[in-house]
Amino acid sequence: MMKWEAKLQKWLMDHILLLAYMAVAVLGLFLRYSHLPMLAADLKYMNASWFEAIKAEGMAGILDPALEYTYSPLHLYVWMLAAALFGSLDTHMVLKGVSLLFEVGLIAASCGLMGTLMPKKEQKFQRFLGFTALWLSPVLIWNVSGWGQTDALFAVFAVLAVWMLLKDKPVWGLVWLGVSLAFKLQAIFLLPLFMMAYFCGRKRFSVLWFLLVPGILVVSGFPMVLVGESPLFAVNIYLGQTDLYSKITYNYPNLYAIMGDALNVDQMILGMYSRVGLVLCVAAIGSVAAYMMVRRKQLSNSTMVLLGAWCVLCCVFFLPRMHERYGIVGEVLLLCWAVWLKKPRALLYALLSLVPILSAYAQYLFQVPFFSLQLGGVMNLVLLCLVSWEVVLSLRADETLPHENQQETAL
Repeated sequence: MMKWEAKLQKWLMDHILLLAYMAVAVLGLFLRYSHLPMLAADLKYMNASWFEAIKAEGMAGILDPALEYTYSPLHLYVWMLAAALFGSLDTHMVLKGVSLLFEVGLIAASCGLMGTLMPKKEQKFQRFLGFTALWLSPVLIWNVSGWGQTDALFAVFAVLAVWMLLKDKPVWGLVWLGVSLAFKLQAIFLLPLFMMAYFCGRKRFSVLWFLLVPGILVVSGFPMVLVGESPLFAVNIYLGQTDLYSKITYNYPNLYAIMGDALNVDQMILGMYSRVGLVLCVAAIGSVAAYMMVRRKQLSNSTMVLLGAWCVLCCVFFLPRMHERYGIVGEVLLLCWAVWLKKPRALLYALLSLVPILSAYAQYLFQVPFFSLQLGGVMNLVLLCLVSWEVVLSLRADETLPHENQQETAL
């Protein structure tokens, strides 16, 4: 081997991880660029119309009843800033660019969470694996670059909230959870995790700090007073969303998708099914919380991430009126936990969380799913059972919480 060749070989070996990051980054950018021309119905007929109204008349323009604006005021503020900075560019590209920016934040926050989760000696390569899995995830690519959806806007703050729990900063976690909720109502699926952390987390905090979550939501609507709206604008938007949808499932492969033709009944029976699902969801989460409190379990970092994923997956599986996008935070947290797990079964969990959702996405985006929504529901049921068992194993492995060692925090 020649000297220059030996030096080159050594340089490549010393910098292989950096080069790998660059290669993955370029591949992910290429995939996102290739999906930018897609124009889904939501983007064309809802988000684009709202953004055009903002460009034409500012914040007040979007409140025209004919536009039927149904998103949180935080969306409006972000889009107003985008319109001020990039209003001369193509509307669809600006909207996708905003979501892409938050998607980058989501992946950065997830990498930070994985860094806290893993031992220092394993952080570099495992965090690279996590970055690769997220940056090349077809679900994220289809959601943001293809569909042009805004789920990344609330997901980034939801992951930040869980990361703060891992760093023993539960109050900051509640702050970020409140910001996430102010973007989208689905952030509430993580609230049970914080309730469990209140009783079984490493650092104690006052229950009054939970008021931050609805408080931030309410405050986010105050600027709407400037255009003659109620200061409770954000709350009213969410109340309107709960009445907007009447179907028991909106293309999410969950309990109701499994029922198939059994859902071809009148609204009274569907209401009964919905209430059964709600009770099952509360019973599942409540049972795990009660078990932890009775056994006085102290939550480890890995258990908190797994529980966060499990809480979201439980909610989207059992609750009615779920869209295929609503489990995105749980899917990201499960992937972070699977990267930490480093077991062959982790790949199974990652695939099981990926394939049914991709099929549901394909149904909406291309009108051609990979398989039936009913089969996707069965796959998600299997996933939920497996993750539930992992929760049990993880709780058994956690140490009992000694009250005298808890850290106190002032209100």
